[in-house]
Amino acid sequence: MPDRPNGLSPHTHWCGARAGRVGGLTCAVFVASASAPLVAAPPEGQDEAPPFVEKMRLRDTRTARVSSWNRTGGNGDRITIKPGQTMALADIAGPGCIRHIYCTYILEKQEERLHFFRDVIVRMYWDDEETPSVESPIGDFFGVSNATPRPIKAMDLAVYPGGLGASTSVGLNCYFPMAFSRRARIEVTYDTEASMPGVGIWYHIDYESYPTPPSWMREVGRFHAQFRRQRLEKDTQSGGINKTGARNYVILEARGRGHLAGYMLGVDNIVGDWWGEGDDMIFIDGETWPPSYHGTGTEEIFGGGAAPSDEYSGPYVGFHLVENRDNEQWYGKNAMYRLFARDPVRFRKSIRVTIEHGHANDMANDYSSVAYWYQEEPHAPFPALPTSAERRPITEYATIPSHYPGAIEAERLSAEAKSSGKPLYGLRFGPKWSAGRMLWYRSDELGDFFTLDVPVAESGKYEVVIDLAKSNEFGRFQLFVDGKPLGRPYDAYHGGKGQGVTNLVKAANVSFGVIELAAGTHRFEFRLVGKNEKSTSYMIGVDCIRLRPVR
Repeated sequence: MPDRPNGLSPHTHWCGARAGRVGGLTCAVFVASASAPLVAAPPEGQDEAPPFVEKMRLRDTRTARVSSWNRTGGNGDRITIKPGQTMALADIAGPGCIRHIYCTYILEKQEERLHFFRDVIVRMYWDDEETPSVESPIGDFFGVSNATPRPIKAMDLAVYPGGLGASTSVGLNCYFPMAFSRRARIEVTYDTEASMPGVGIWYHIDYESYPTPPSWMREVGRFHAQFRRQRLEKDTQSGGINKTGARNYVILEARGRGHLAGYMLGVDNIVGDWWGEGDDMIFIDGETWPPSYHGTGTEEIFGGGAAPSDEYSGPYVGFHLVENRDNEQWYGKNAMYRLFARDPVRFRKSIRVTIEHGHANDMANDYSSVAYWYQEEPHAPFPALPTSAERRPITEYATIPSHYPGAIEAERLSAEAKSSGKPLYGLRFGPKWSAGRMLWYRSDELGDFFTLDVPVAESGKYEVVIDLAKSNEFGRFQLFVDGKPLGRPYDAYHGGKGQGVTNLVKAANVSFGVIELAAGTHRFEFRLVGKNEKSTSYMIGVDCIRLRPVR
């Protein structure tokens, strides 16, 4: 029988150590079991070192940094790269391993930041290879999607704010380890319009170098990262069924032996409404549909609850950008990441990482991504990097006109709206709705309310006419104007067929009666007073308000 660790009974067997992280500290938990032995006890004094020992271990390793420090001894610790110029950030002799990359900038103008994030291209080469293993816009590489920075607090990527306001300067950090045997070369190219000014970059590249290749160097893949971007089209032929994955957005196609380490995904939701019903499908080693790695929806990949509309960032997953543009839920720019630090997706011959754009690819949105992976060299050729014009983020969004001259679009009043606590969102539903959108109040309790400050240009007598939404989840509300009820309670339940899973339909030209209004702003309150017994909730949908003069 093997020697027992001191203090354990004759019926207790050694099971090993389990590492974990609590509050940023690494700890080891030693587990004792009274059941049958799982692992024979090591000889006394020769047990495996617990994880915390690594912080104290002395190694024959040199640690160094390449940075933009001012060689004159002054304080101008940056490089300045001009349009069309390529500059080397580091050229390091191996064997070694890059442990951390940091950079920042100071740019007050949004247009200059847009070009910095998408037009400064970072490339990395290992061991004198001719084609880069990393090729990406600098912003997307660090997790800044569509030139819109948000904080990231992940294991391998981190984005932190500066103190100059908004996005004027943020710190960009990468902690993916990057091993090399003979040489590591990192360079940036400013692939932008000649009229743009040069941009200053402060950077650090922290690395280790070894006198001889460590034994583990023979077992590790080289780090790779690849950017893609595509304006996708709706698949009108699928009929709601996707049994091939052929029309999915492709995040990565790689050949060789390696594993997927993570990816960052950007979705510019130009269609509106919830966009994330797309499943991820990862095809490994040439397999056909169905893949061995098949998901159930986009938010599940990134650890969120159903249809995230709030930003969050964690060690391995995050929805770090949810713009909710124009206070419209899910509209505009969204970004998320999944890091496979604990569960890498391994492949021996090839990997194809894809995701549907909407269920069965039924939404025509703008997708961009950076995939991070490790593999044996040589790697397959990368697809051509999109041009500067093709990389440019969307800055102008299509608008749909109001259906009526002078209509007051309810969703445009939502920024100043008040409620009893439940959220208000604008939702995009297409040309059947005035300005293509409506205001959605997500209540589930009797007595909840929201108020809109409605502008009145001239004093007079007006008929209040509202275009509303009806659904099988909507309740019954009473309209109040300046604290007084107007009209009868309106039942917004709809039990028939309609749009989406809640069978939404439009109820146009609903009159609430005539009222005298002075020029200025008047408070319209929508208060829930009941619901149809068949309705599943107490929601309200308001498209637009019209004030018809009464002569």
